[in-house]
Amino acid sequence: MAAATTPATPALNERLTIQIPFPSSRLAAVAASVLDVDKDLKPEVSRRFIRTQDNMLILDFQTSTLKLLRTVVNSSMEMVQMVVNTMDAFDTEQQDA
Repeated sequence: MAAATTPATPALNERLTIQIPFPSSRLAAVAASVLDVDKDLKPEVSRRFIRTQDNMLILDFQTSTLKLLRTVVNSSMEMVQMVVNTMDAFDTEQQDA
């Protein structure tokens, strides 16, 4: 019986970092925590790291192909836009300040 071989994991050579400014560090942290709920479906070919620094939301992407990078970034930016729109409509602390 031959030993089973596992396919090689593709290298995550395609990388991109996006920094998105928010009006406050509180809003950047809220956005990060909301976006971080969705985990990577296939971490062997695509990874997204979310962090904040002061009022910046920082998204780091690593993928195995440029096409996948474009797809993952596009999807993430759509989610960021939804979070920003929701904050704009419902964040009462920002409106009262």
